[in-house]
Amino acid sequence: MVEIDGRRLELAGIVAVAVGGEKVTLSPSAIERMAASQRSARATAQVRPVYGRSTGVGANRSVTLDTSDASADQHGLNLLRSHAVDAGRALDRETVRAMLVVRVSQLAAGASGINPHLVEAVVEMLNADALPEVREFGGIGTADLPALAGTALTLLGERPTMDGTPVPVALASWPTEDALPFISSSALTIAQTILAHQKLVTMMDNLTTISALSFTAMSGNPEAFGPEVAKASESDAMAEVAGILRELVAGHGKPARIQDPYCLRMLPHSLGAVMEDLQSLRITLERLAIAGHENPMVFGSVEDGSNGVAHHGLFHMSTLARRIDSLQVSLGAACTNTLGRISRLCDPTFTGLPRFLAGNDAGQSGVMMLEYVAAAAVGRIRANAQPVSLQTVNLSLGAEEDASFATLGSAQLESTAHALATVAGVELVCASRAIRMQGRQPGEFSSARLQALMRAGLALPADVQDRDLRGDLEQAEQLVQASY
Repeated sequence: MVEIDGRRLELAGIVAVAVGGEKVTLSPSAIERMAASQRSARATAQVRPVYGRSTGVGANRSVTLDTSDASADQHGLNLLRSHAVDAGRALDRETVRAMLVVRVSQLAAGASGINPHLVEAVVEMLNADALPEVREFGGIGTADLPALAGTALTLLGERPTMDGTPVPVALASWPTEDALPFISSSALTIAQTILAHQKLVTMMDNLTTISALSFTAMSGNPEAFGPEVAKASESDAMAEVAGILRELVAGHGKPARIQDPYCLRMLPHSLGAVMEDLQSLRITLERLAIAGHENPMVFGSVEDGSNGVAHHGLFHMSTLARRIDSLQVSLGAACTNTLGRISRLCDPTFTGLPRFLAGNDAGQSGVMMLEYVAAAAVGRIRANAQPVSLQTVNLSLGAEEDASFATLGSAQLESTAHALATVAGVELVCASRAIRMQGRQPGEFSSARLQALMRAGLALPADVQDRDLRGDLEQAEQLVQASY
């Protein structure tokens, strides 16, 4: 059970709910915080205009709503219905579950003014796995309005769930005062980024170890990872990766060269840059997962008279977009070195083995085509590295004259994670084949981490005669996404 308190939520906990099916509960303090926020919002709306509560939204922000009669809730329904349109492919269950748990966590922060009963209904929806259907196109990095408006319509029974499962709490109405607070969030974008980030963290740990396998197969020179070199490096992450690599390759044997090619010598640089950007993105995501960024933001207390609202632009996910862009660039650069290692593993000059790690040098192609597959996947990663944060658009009669396109960035990061599994899988197949053909054994190395992945790689099919390698690669792709 993952408790949501609006103050702290680990990314691993979000993944446990999204992928592992863990249940969610709201803490009593979160419920009270939301109730206090609701009181504050209502009191503030009595004395001043509040966007989306007593006015229209977007270009209609100057239109004053009549909330004095029983038909006032129609404004809220109109807002939800008009904003629920999306398009493209339907997103998977894991992504939708991650979106819901992020949204619950944000609302639990107590800055929206929403009725806590509506948030409890979302928790019930999540725990019952009665999920709304959410499609890929709709957000532009300034709040995932279609995804969350569609979620509200599903809770109201106006839209079916993803698989027809009835929602456990079917709402009869959605007051106008709660419509905008519910949809004013980039929970989908944040959730997609979290899932991709967590996949990448695991894969980069494994790619570091796979790189050490390749280093061993090519008898690299570990001087590039030495402590004095690490001390002189320009970043803590680079120094840390150098230390990890130094431990991984301990006992690998005599170096074959005074100076290695960049794909080996620059491992601390390329992997360290990715690790640094993963860390920066993690900090941003942990903050966003508990941030009350609803516009307007509700603050203060009715009881002491400090209540109020602040209209702001925190929902504009420009920082998240830039963090994603930076990570994409460092991943694209790191993959250049990965391709370099794959190429050199096929070269007898570096391994002492038949070209392309084939069964013999009589014209067999061995792993030749795996290099092409890896290059195709790297092409996707490099294309995804084109900055989304430089894009913009002017919408809603000029009321929104900029957009971060962080939503596009999150989708591209997911695509990059998928492609990286192929790139890392290819290197694992090649490095493991080279190690096996050289007769190396896990017991030669002191690193338990290297031993574990080496055993996994040596469990791949041992036949080096020309054959269909699709199954080998599929197995390796699963291995690089596992934890060791």
